[in-house]
Amino acid sequence: MSIDLGDLSEGMGMIFMREFMETAHRLTCDEGCVLFREGDITHHFYTLIQGELRLIIGNNEHHVYTVCQAGEIFGWSSLVGGNTYSATAICTKPSEMLRFDRDALVDLLGRHPDSGFLFFKKLAEMLGKRLLKSYRIIQGEAP
Repeated sequence: MSIDLGDLSEGMGMIFMREFMETAHRLTCDEGCVLFREGDITHHFYTLIQGELRLIIGNNEHHVYTVCQAGEIFGWSSLVGGNTYSATAICTKPSEMLRFDRDALVDLLGRHPDSGFLFFKKLAEMLGKRLLKSYRIIQGEAP
């Protein structure tokens, strides 16, 4: 269950979306580039344009998720009150992404409370679905 920027932003006003996209910074990373490490202080979240990244946790580098779909959001712990990233993000292919500043988004959501409510409602729904999928995987069911 990916968290997709297109799905997350559906129904948002045009002014909000224009201002939101103005906060984005385009990044390109080579294979092997580490965007952030588990335990790093969160400042940004990202959406993939093209390429592939692995999210890994722990000292034994347990692979927990592959980010490979355009529009997919990662580093989202910065959006839900997390002070540190819960995983390490490593590019497994040359990749392009948009980086968004968490504080700029919080400011923007404060100025557009209707869009802010909708944004976090959709994020909660997507995270809930991802959690249920994780439960099924842990129980040995097919994803």
